[in-house]
Amino acid sequence: MTTKKFTTQEIKYLKIAGLARKHKCSEDYVRRVLKGERERNSELSQKILKDAIDMFDILERETTITV
Repeated sequence: MTTKKFTTQEIKYLKIAGLARKHKCSEDYVRRVLKGERERNSELSQKILKDAIDMFDILERETTITV
């Protein structure tokens, strides 16, 4: 599993509340997992991290439309 640690600035782009609601945990837990302050070996933390990476990739990519 990826070991990316999100910066405070990157976390501001993500919808922490949405991740917490989806995974039925607290916003604080999500934030700590993303910052690397919590262990990432549980299934829940790995799911949170995967979703956050996917969300961040979508936000950072260049969107192109072809007609």
